[in-house]
Amino acid sequence: MSDTDNTTQKYQFNAFMLLFLLSNVQIGVGIFGFQRYIYNESKHDAWLSVILIGIVTHLIMWIMIATLKKHESFDLFDIHRSLFGKWIGSVISICLMIYFIINMTAIIRTYIEAVQSWIFPDFPTWLLSLILLVLMVYGSLGGIRVILQLSFICFFLILGTLILFYYPLQYAEWRRILPIYNTTMQHLLSGAKKMGFTIAGFEIIYFVYHHVKDKNKVMRYAQGSILFTNLLYLIIMIISIVYFSENQMPKTIWGSINLLKIIKYPFLERIEFIAIPFWMFVVVPGLMMLAWVLLRGTSKLFGWNQKLTLYGLAGVVFIASIFFQNRRQIDQLNDFIGEFSIIVSYLYPCLLFVLTYAAAWWRNRKGSKA
Repeated sequence: MSDTDNTTQKYQFNAFMLLFLLSNVQIGVGIFGFQRYIYNESKHDAWLSVILIGIVTHLIMWIMIATLKKHESFDLFDIHRSLFGKWIGSVISICLMIYFIINMTAIIRTYIEAVQSWIFPDFPTWLLSLILLVLMVYGSLGGIRVILQLSFICFFLILGTLILFYYPLQYAEWRRILPIYNTTMQHLLSGAKKMGFTIAGFEIIYFVYHHVKDKNKVMRYAQGSILFTNLLYLIIMIISIVYFSENQMPKTIWGSINLLKIIKYPFLERIEFIAIPFWMFVVVPGLMMLAWVLLRGTSKLFGWNQKLTLYGLAGVVFIASIFFQNRRQIDQLNDFIGEFSIIVSYLYPCLLFVLTYAAAWWRNRKGSKA
């Protein structure tokens, strides 16, 4: 890695690339089976929970960008030091980095579980984890521009996959979506909360904002990316509700993969054998983005060599990923990350927003008195 603290022309990019970067980080392994968790809370009104969390996500993105505008060229690590001081700010940044490491582990282990469940049941966990991490390390060494280019390509791969969800609509029973709003607001909120791990990831705007050339367009493209992601999950959620029966949905672990299972061509009997391996190209850029953020954090806080840190990070995630052996342990890991994602992606930005404007008001007041 050759990124430095001072943003140079070499590492800057246009705001429209956020459309691809943010959506790629948000759309990862969570899309494989998010339906079951929301349906267990909201039943056939689960699609309303998706809309609800989508609206909240748009609001949080506005809060994040408003906070960043107040701090000029700072990223989140700098904001921590500015608001909380050197020591407390560093502790908060370290906690955030630990969260990202656990998140990387959850992503890798969930993807491996999908491969083992649908394609190669006896495929060694350590080998596939090693493959993913080697790709992550190789791509991360290229810096932010390589991640952006891969995200651009993956965006169209996601669009192509979305087209395949047209086939299950041929067997849709639209009456399953009725009656609308047949549950309580509490259950809708619980369903929205379960989307935490699935839709999180947009908080990386805190780390890439000061690399954007035309910052006046950041809000437009960031919100556009959030809208694309929300519509994608909403479409898949509605298709799942009208395709699966009321008894099937709570038992369907890999809802999205099951939707693709019915697609058959004369030359290809099981399309998921192609879709799941191809989805690796969507997962890896998200891992690379998290690694890039972690390397910037360790460089700023400890001054560590970024290349050696990247190798060490890959080793830590590798050991952690093979520690989880069965589906129950993976579910517990995802549940933990889901709960923590609500704090990091939705609650904490609100606190930073309030503290940022409170600090600005206090400085202006002291300045006027002086």
